[in-house]
Amino acid sequence: MHEVAELEFIEAQGHFAHSRYKNVRMPDFQEVENDEERRTMYSNRPIRVHNARLLDPAASIDVQGFQLIPQETEVTDFLNMSVATTDFYAECSEVVKNLTGCFDTYVTQHQYRNGYGNLPKGHARASKPTPNGSPGNYGGTHSDISAYAENRWDEIVDGRHCAMFNLWRSIDLENDIQVMPLAMLDMTSLKTEDIISADAWGGASAVQQHLVSLRLAYNEHHRWYYFPRMKPNEMLVFKQYDTREENPCLRQVYHGAVHDPTTTDDAPLRQTIEVRVLALFDRESNREARKRKFQAAIPDHLPDGSVSQWAWR
Repeated sequence: MHEVAELEFIEAQGHFAHSRYKNVRMPDFQEVENDEERRTMYSNRPIRVHNARLLDPAASIDVQGFQLIPQETEVTDFLNMSVATTDFYAECSEVVKNLTGCFDTYVTQHQYRNGYGNLPKGHARASKPTPNGSPGNYGGTHSDISAYAENRWDEIVDGRHCAMFNLWRSIDLENDIQVMPLAMLDMTSLKTEDIISADAWGGASAVQQHLVSLRLAYNEHHRWYYFPRMKPNEMLVFKQYDTREENPCLRQVYHGAVHDPTTTDDAPLRQTIEVRVLALFDRESNREARKRKFQAAIPDHLPDGSVSQWAWR
């Protein structure tokens, strides 16, 4: 276990959007009729994922966009929805308040991950149904939130600056995370031209919504990190959106599950929960103007020249 934790890096595969979608709106996979386009929308590319435990100074929300913290929890059954949405939400809110010094917090949702999505139903290592209907399969490279998400927060933020954080931890209190750890992109290695805005289905329940989320074009200069063998008393916190940040590269951390070649075949499946917490800060002088500016930077034309009719709320 010690040797694995001290590895400098692993060689893995990242999941990237085709570069032809730079500067346009990438259509949702299900909306593409051309077989060749569908086949080439995404591709896996080799990435070197560095051991973030070896960073000195340690990775932080303010620099790389992600931070590992100790998190002793009072929750013993994360699958109990009434407990997850009360006791654990409260713990997550306190974490964000302590990390950011924010005025207040609002928890928007949570999701579970528990298996592979590309295996036949009933396979022992396939993803399984979750209590809130969220997809249980390990996810590919993405960032969840674009500037259009702000339209859903108007009443919550009440004119204040805000930042969304993802709090990610194991719900298996007996085992370290070994299978499909989360790789994160150091946001300071991201270039604006790498960001691809995409029409996508998403949400934390079985009823999915139209969203405009973010995908990533491959760049060999990206710096990827992971925390090997995350323990049951550790939590990973990373930024997903920040109204205070003018630079779009520094608003979010791209992330995705990757295969760790050091993982043994009999390692227990990773069982995790991720909670999104919106942190509220000082009031903005002109929130609507700033919001329009951020949203105007998102392309609205699809590759064929038509305007996307995807809902923004």
